[in-house]
Amino acid sequence: MLMGHEGWESYFELSRDGVLRSFYGLLLILPNFYLIAYVVQRQKYDQVYNNLSEILPLSAITITLTIYLLSFSALALIVAMVFDFQDRLRPWLITRHWCVIWLSIIIGLVFSIHSLGFISFYFANFIALLGFLNILFIDICLAKSILCYKNGPAILIGCGINIIGLSIILISIN
Repeated sequence: MLMGHEGWESYFELSRDGVLRSFYGLLLILPNFYLIAYVVQRQKYDQVYNNLSEILPLSAITITLTIYLLSFSALALIVAMVFDFQDRLRPWLITRHWCVIWLSIIIGLVFSIHSLGFISFYFANFIALLGFLNILFIDICLAKSILCYKNGPAILIGCGINIIGLSIILISIN
């Protein structure tokens, strides 16, 4: 679908309400990210905590995740304005949001399986890395199919978007 197949638009509601729903859908990501952050912090300190707030300050995590999730929208708006793609901004936002939502749900399920003791932390972490690389691939494909860029500019846009998002996460860790 993201590789330029005709009719991909029929899978998404590309109206103004579709944009709002995709932003509301981003809220579905928060519990998955909380679970992932909890498991990573628990592994980092090699302890089991009785209370979630002992290991994760929820306000700091919520602010960081909100900035991370909205960073794509801000960058997409800037790219759309600079390169005059305002007419393609809505499909770009909606498609990217729903792709990331489903990907984060899958990664959250993997970390849930780890929490139940069925898979190792390293395997769950490897799946999370693959998920992050998949977001990069999604961003490149979206730049190619929605913005109609060739390979070079599409890769540059995808890498730029992911570098900003990763920078936000890495800054928040410190």
